[in-house]
Amino acid sequence: MNDSKKTYKERQLVKVPTGELELGMHVAKLDRPWLETPFMLQGFPINKQEDLDALRNICEYVYIDVLKSHYLSPDLRTNPLTPGSPTVQYQTTTTVEQEIRAASVAYQKNLEEIKSLLQNIGRGNDAPHAALLKQHVHECVDSIERNPSAMMWLTRIKHADQYTAEHCVNVGVLAMTLGRHLGLERRQLEMLGLAGVLHDVGKMKLDQDILFKKGRLTREEFDHVKAHTTLGKQLLQADPMVPEEVIAAAYSHHERMDGRGYPEGLPETDIGFYARVVSIVDAYDAITSRRCYSAPQSSAQALKILYDAAGSQFDQKLVVKFIESIGIYPPGSVVEMDSGEVGVVLSADPDNRLLPKIALLRDADKNPAPQRIIDLKLERKKASGVQHRIKTVLTDGAYGIDLEEFTRYNINLAGVRPPTT
Repeated sequence: MNDSKKTYKERQLVKVPTGELELGMHVAKLDRPWLETPFMLQGFPINKQEDLDALRNICEYVYIDVLKSHYLSPDLRTNPLTPGSPTVQYQTTTTVEQEIRAASVAYQKNLEEIKSLLQNIGRGNDAPHAALLKQHVHECVDSIERNPSAMMWLTRIKHADQYTAEHCVNVGVLAMTLGRHLGLERRQLEMLGLAGVLHDVGKMKLDQDILFKKGRLTREEFDHVKAHTTLGKQLLQADPMVPEEVIAAAYSHHERMDGRGYPEGLPETDIGFYARVVSIVDAYDAITSRRCYSAPQSSAQALKILYDAAGSQFDQKLVVKFIESIGIYPPGSVVEMDSGEVGVVLSADPDNRLLPKIALLRDADKNPAPQRIIDLKLERKKASGVQHRIKTVLTDGAYGIDLEEFTRYNINLAGVRPPTT
C-alpha cells in the first residue's frame, strides 16, 4: 500500500496544540470537520507562516503525521508531552493498606473484561468492543493516582492458566504506573493503560498450540507468532472505540531501538512513545511470570535484563524511568532480610525506594510467623533499636509464601493500619 492510501489508523499520529505547531509538520487531522475550514486539502504540510497562523486561529489542536513531518522535534516523536508542557505532580493520598481493597476491585473488573474480550476474539468475533474495558481502565487510574503501590502489588499474583489475560492487565497497570511517574496527564495514563491491556489481542488469532509450545520454536513457528502484531492491529481497527495511539502501540510494541524489531523493523525515530512504554513493561511482566517455556525470574533479575538491553532493544531513558517508578524492591516482591526473616514488600516512599515498608511472614528459620509490618524508612529515623536491611530479592512463591492468600488477608484488613515497628 502506498503512503497516500494509508488510513489515519495506519499512521503514527500525535495530538498537538496549535500553539506548539512548527513549520515542516504534516497535518493529518483537525479537531473539526475539514469543510468548516478554508483548507483545500485534507492533510497537508505546514510550509507557510500563513497556514500556521490560520491553524492557530481556527483550531485548538490538530493531529500531525510524524512519518511525514520533516522538522518535527525528536521529543515530540517519542513523548506525548509537548515541549515546555508542565508535568502533573501526583500525591499519594492513601496508604497501601487502605488502597488494596479498591485496587483489587478495579483490577478484577479489568481482568474479567479482558478475559471475556479475548474469549470472544478466540471464538471468531473480529471486533474487540472495548467500551467497557475503557471504563475499567479509568477505575484503575483512580487507584494508581491515589497510591500506585496497591495495584503494582496485585500484578505480582500470577496464575499459569490465566497467563494471557493477567499479562494484559499487568502490562496496562505497569504502563500507567510509569506514566504517573513521568507526570503525564490523566488522559495519557488512560491511553497507556488501554494500550497495555490490548497490546496482545492478536495472539488469540494464532495457533494456540504453537503459542504455548514448550520447546524451541522453529523459524516458521516464530514467524507465525510474530504475526500477532499485525493481527492485533486489524482487530483493533475494527472497533471505533479504540484510539489510534492504542492501535499503533499494539502494532509496534515489538519494534526495537536498533531497528531489528518487528513487524516493520522501524528505526528508533519512528517508534511512538506508547509503543516504547508497552515494550518495556511487556518484557518486565513476561520475565517475572511463569511461562510454558521458562521459569519466572525475580524483579531484580528482570530489571537487570531491561537495563542491559536499554539503548538497543528498549528506550534507554524510559528504562531508567521505569526502574525509578517501581523501585528496586517493587510492591509484591518477596524479600529476605539480613536477619534471615522473609516478607513481602508493601510499598516504598518515592524518595526512599531503598527503604520500603515490608510485611514479615517467615522467621529467621523460615518458619511461618504472624504478619508483622516494618517500615525501613522509619527505622532509619530512630536513634537506636533494630535496623532491618534487605539482603536479597527472591522469586515469587519462595519459602511457600502464597501471595494471593497474603493479599486476601490484607484486603480484609483494608482501612485498618497494622502496627508498625
